[in-house]
Amino acid sequence: MRGIKKELQQYVEENIFPIYDQNDSGHSIEHIEYVIKRSFKFARSFENIDLNMVYAIASFHDLAHHIDKDNHEVLSAKLFYENDKMKEFFNDEQRVIIKEAIEDHRASLEYEPRSSYGKIISSADRNVDIISSLRRTHAYTIKHYPELDLTRMITRSYKHISEKFGDCGYAKMWCIDEEFDKFKEDVKELLKDKYVFGVKYMEVNNIINIKEKAKLFAIRAHMGQVRKSEPDKPMIMHPIGVGELLETFGYDDNVVAAGYLHDVVEDTKYTIEDIENEFGTDIASLVIGASEPDKSLSWEERKKHTIEETKKLPFRNKLVICADKINNLEDLFLKFEKEGERDFSAFKRGEEQQKWYYTGIYESLVSGEEKDLPIFSRLKDILDKVFYQKENLFLRDTIFVDNRDYYRRLKQLHAMKVELQKLKSLCSLSKPFVIEFSGTPRTGKTTTINNLYDFFKKGGFDVELIEEFTTSKYYKENLKNKFDQMNLGDSNIAIIAEVYKQLQKSLESDKDIILIDRSINDRQIWNYRRYARGDMPEEQYLTARDKYKAISKELIDFLFVTYADSMISLKRDYISSLALEKRNFLNQENIEEYNNCLSTLQGLFSESVDSILLLDTSRMELNDVSIEAASHILPAMRKRYIKSFEQKYDLTKK
Repeated sequence: MRGIKKELQQYVEENIFPIYDQNDSGHSIEHIEYVIKRSFKFARSFENIDLNMVYAIASFHDLAHHIDKDNHEVLSAKLFYENDKMKEFFNDEQRVIIKEAIEDHRASLEYEPRSSYGKIISSADRNVDIISSLRRTHAYTIKHYPELDLTRMITRSYKHISEKFGDCGYAKMWCIDEEFDKFKEDVKELLKDKYVFGVKYMEVNNIINIKEKAKLFAIRAHMGQVRKSEPDKPMIMHPIGVGELLETFGYDDNVVAAGYLHDVVEDTKYTIEDIENEFGTDIASLVIGASEPDKSLSWEERKKHTIEETKKLPFRNKLVICADKINNLEDLFLKFEKEGERDFSAFKRGEEQQKWYYTGIYESLVSGEEKDLPIFSRLKDILDKVFYQKENLFLRDTIFVDNRDYYRRLKQLHAMKVELQKLKSLCSLSKPFVIEFSGTPRTGKTTTINNLYDFFKKGGFDVELIEEFTTSKYYKENLKNKFDQMNLGDSNIAIIAEVYKQLQKSLESDKDIILIDRSINDRQIWNYRRYARGDMPEEQYLTARDKYKAISKELIDFLFVTYADSMISLKRDYISSLALEKRNFLNQENIEEYNNCLSTLQGLFSESVDSILLLDTSRMELNDVSIEAASHILPAMRKRYIKSFEQKYDLTKK
């Protein structure tokens, strides 16, 4: 290599380059050779540049990527600076410049590189080729985010390339480079259409997935549309639900793809010719079979035609139609159960006509087929529930015969829970849903925690219950003596820090829901009590309050606090216990102090969590407290799941 010391080049090739085999393919030796070549090119634009230094910088700049991708520039610089052989080739001043240049090479650098060498390496490290960028992003993703499915890989890649190379991208070029300017224009064009981007991503990375391609097309086609019956849900939830249902039953890829696409021709600007051009005649025929004729016909004419034509369709066409009807009816059933009434007002025709249509479609689907197939049985079951009001008579007429109103409320909660399971299967939550419980004794808190644990567990959710920290065995055996020696303000802050650490550890699990008995916000109440009593200085209180408000906002989703009139709490305690001795803590003064704190801190709680319920249980049966809690928590979870779905498919942009 011209201009480079042979000894330096030999050492690097024999001792440094082999280390790059441990990196992902996006940061492999091929990338290093690319950066070295471009570094020499840009070096010609600067005066008094030492090419040996340029070579060393480019050779070392990604060396530690396999160790710590997020801080690799600092570690790579450290590996260079501490390399004894490099001390033979460069003096101390040169080594400092090289070290700083390696540290300054990242595209996300928030400051201008500190030297010409930093500008050279930073510019040389930029991609100038779409194919290379998509391959590097994919290689990085599959190594560092192996849990992502293809949908989220594509979404992550789109977001990454947009943030890095888009109009306001953070990747800067410190040298004049026509190749990079052309690359930016190519990126801008590719980012205009997420479907085109996704198809390009799969092509470049040799991923053949007709189902994913169909899903991406459907997302583009239905962008901005919402479900008529539930406008807080994106329309695309339905086609994705249909496609995934067909996949669950094990049908072929084209049938699944048609499930994703089945409403495109009927409800969007795209035609059957568009589908055929993109996906071929087989998928197009499956889609057209699930589409209704001319919308200018009356409802009755269209539905009668659909019933008659469905009977004649091939088996695979019937599968798409069947999955569509299952998804629609299951959503409708859950809506009826949640609302407690059978309301068909959102439809063009009433209950009797809908019953005629869906019953006719079912009979056409099973005509000439094996009607006991699981997919047909599932349609029959939901058809019976929606239109023939089939339900569990043992529960209704035996278990709850004397308490029909309670049964009705439990059915509503059950439907909300089933809907959450359906939503969970469609989205990808970044963390468990965390519910913190607080409250005075004998107000229903503990009963509610236990009831909700069973409620979610029996519903198929993976739930963790974290006990109250200060009554735990770990606290009593390991921390209590230490904390008792602190002043009250310091000990409470220390307890909050431990509670935070405990919660963070649980959040690293794959749980769906975490129920935590007295966490960050409960300790905030104790802090305020100490402050109000004069046991905690104002500055210390305010610092702790703001710090833990931010932690709560990050980690806790729902805060549920029960309280009651002080005398009612005392009466409940005596009635539920055999002991008549005087209580040390549970007295009227302490309870009233707690209730007053709750009143004062409502504003703080509203800023600390997304959802909150402060519930006065003075005049409530304690089992009813659990129902009230669930009826508020489930909608908050539903909102979170829908938001997660929108984020998964990046539905905010075209």
